[in-house]
Amino acid sequence: MKKTMILLFNLVLFISTLSLAQQNTAEDLASPITTIEFEENTFVWGEITEGEKIQNVFQFTNTGEAPLIITNAKGSCGCTVPEWPREPIMPGETAEMLVQFDSKGKKGTQSKRVSITANTDPAVSYLTIKGTILKSKEKKATTRNADFDVASATVSVYPNPTADQLNINLKEHAGKTLSLEIYDMSGQLITSQKIDKITSDDIPLDVQEYKVGIYTASMKIGDMNRIAKRFTIAR
Repeated sequence: MKKTMILLFNLVLFISTLSLAQQNTAEDLASPITTIEFEENTFVWGEITEGEKIQNVFQFTNTGEAPLIITNAKGSCGCTVPEWPREPIMPGETAEMLVQFDSKGKKGTQSKRVSITANTDPAVSYLTIKGTILKSKEKKATTRNADFDVASATVSVYPNPTADQLNINLKEHAGKTLSLEIYDMSGQLITSQKIDKITSDDIPLDVQEYKVGIYTASMKIGDMNRIAKRFTIAR
């Protein structure tokens, strides 16, 4: 009789513990839901040469009322690698997601997708990067890895939006060379220039004749990977 009572007591204790654990798990899964809004979900980088890596900068905002937590981001292939903030993004705050595309072994028109998992509804959001890969005249021995060697914060494009003049500040890269190209959203090259030596001064661009819309500033700084930032012409 005593053994039976002990067995019943242990059974009741086990069921109670299991029920409590399931309740806690359900509460953990029911984390606060928020919303994420990207400035644009598609990034057109224009043209790059086969073998180049280009870092595309997406800006996004937590438009909900709970902290935004991105738990994962994954490219559609090994050539597309995202880098995202690991810390929570507070409501109303804006942050950046960097998506690097490695053009090694690629040619022609390319379009890649990034899937982003977060505490949002729906739980998965998508970004697209696309552009054209030009055939390289040189064969370089490169390895495929995600080397984000240009910090986005060191490349400033402002004011954004703008109406008549765009300023590019690269003072933290002073002394390096610069190849700058401007593309529209169709991937059409609008203008390009090369600078032998970057200074601490702003690089001004006259955009008065540009049509209203979204453009890409694609920059090759020294021997580092190319970085692309978007800007908007609004009047």
